[in-house]
Amino acid sequence: MNNYVLDTCAFISGLNATYKGKFYSVPSVIEELPQSSMARLRLLTSIESGHLTIIPSSKKFNDEVIKTSKKLGEIGALSKADLQVIALALELETKGLDPIIITDDYAIQNMAEHLGISYSSLATFGITYEFIWETYCTACYKVYEQECKSIFCQICGTKLKRKVISKQARRSLV
Repeated sequence: MNNYVLDTCAFISGLNATYKGKFYSVPSVIEELPQSSMARLRLLTSIESGHLTIIPSSKKFNDEVIKTSKKLGEIGALSKADLQVIALALELETKGLDPIIITDDYAIQNMAEHLGISYSSLATFGITYEFIWETYCTACYKVYEQECKSIFCQICGTKLKRKVISKQARRSLV
């Protein structure tokens, strides 16, 4: 039986967690969905019917995912829910459950690829390359630490950009 970890865009894309397999998500995914949206209704119905289990990710795995996201330069592109979805999948992976993250989010896919976690997309083709990013200022060219969450340069005030500093072909396909 397959084990799936669903992020917010899985519900936005219309996935119903009623197929064969076990479905998991994290509490912060519920928080990301608008109160009266169809996506939130799908999620809540899946929980009430027993097809979806909501589990908070543990601190140990959250910390590991945050560390990796800083190393890859993805920290600014990932929401709290995104980080926790990856952490939950990593936790399930260590328990031998071989989870598959269902997401169209390229930052989540990039993280999963680097962490050796399987993933699948619903409405996109998914990533072709693994990336490591750098945040920099286009005016004064200051390069910021990977964990920089600011959108503006602290020196000149220009909006910051990200660029790929390393890429390699994807290792695996689900």
